[in-house]
Amino acid sequence: MIDEIKSNINKSQEFLKKKDFNNAELILLKNLELSDESFETFFLLGTIAGIKKNLNKAETYLKKAKNLNSNNKNLFLNLAIIQKKMNKKDESIENFKKVIELDKNNLESLCGLAQIFEEEGNFKMAETFFKKVLEIDSNHHVANHGYGKLLLKLNQHIEGLKLIEKVSGIIRFKKDILKII
Repeated sequence: MIDEIKSNINKSQEFLKKKDFNNAELILLKNLELSDESFETFFLLGTIAGIKKNLNKAETYLKKAKNLNSNNKNLFLNLAIIQKKMNKKDESIENFKKVIELDKNNLESLCGLAQIFEEEGNFKMAETFFKKVLEIDSNHHVANHGYGKLLLKLNQHIEGLKLIEKVSGIIRFKKDILKII
């Protein structure tokens, strides 16, 4: 049985490489008939459901995977992203923070937290997380754009536009003159 489950996981991953999500899912569903103890099966089913935008199903599968392995940062990251899309902000924050416990420099989680705090109007926390991302990677596209927009909201227009320009290339600065092209 264990060998069959592993074989099915390997087959499903081959389909995933080809972006054939339907066949990958069908193979993984066969695993559920064999056992409900395979972290990889639930994780991959959750990932596929997320790709297919079936967020409720994705969350259910990923939570089952979480019960089987509570130390997988990719699991927590996927779960946080799904819950953010579902507007389950508290749960999403909790899972993004778990990723950071496991990988303190995880840029996607830091950005995710910044975006949630900005949406909630907690601009100070959003700024803190955007700055952490930019300390790690000063060219991070999402952080530069997000922090730039945040600075615009905070009436720090020149600083905000400079960050947005860094990633978009449509604004030019010459001395103290701003030109949009």
